[in-house]
Amino acid sequence: MAYFPLFVDISKKNVLVVGGGNVGTRKVKNLLSFTKNITIVSPRITKELEELVRENNLKWVKRRFRPIDLKEKDIVIVAVNDLKLQKRIYGLCKKKRILCNAVDSPDYCNFIFPSLIKRGNLVIGISTSGKVPALSRALREKLEECIPENIEEIMKKLEDIRSSEKKGTERQKKLLYLARKFLQNF
Repeated sequence: MAYFPLFVDISKKNVLVVGGGNVGTRKVKNLLSFTKNITIVSPRITKELEELVRENNLKWVKRRFRPIDLKEKDIVIVAVNDLKLQKRIYGLCKKKRILCNAVDSPDYCNFIFPSLIKRGNLVIGISTSGKVPALSRALREKLEECIPENIEEIMKKLEDIRSSEKKGTERQKKLLYLARKFLQNF
């Protein structure tokens, strides 16, 4: 099964990350570009995650997961090595219609966390639908090399032109032409 890529505004969504190790830390770092409404449930967390909690005013519940932790949550990331716990949390999320991602366990996910490239408002997500995450990462690294250093400047110029032009096919053609021209020099 392939997953449909969908870009969603999660700025006002309540996110729960279960687990505070290296993987949980990496997931929180990725999420922080999109929301600060993050709760971490874990008896212990990495020093780096502790710093992120403090700097971003995140909530850290210093204990093991309990079903009550799902209350008012929209998205759950399960970043623990315990397959039984992953399965249990996924089952609870499924019943409550909460989006759930169990890291490295596609069977316990109803969404995939893509490998991300983020430069300002440019966001590129790469996924192998959970089959080969290492390939997603390698592709991300390769694509990052191809993105011009001044991509935010290019986006701003095109955004200004887009907002000053009348909607329609002609605007679309002009913007596509200019985008190709800006990228041609790279």
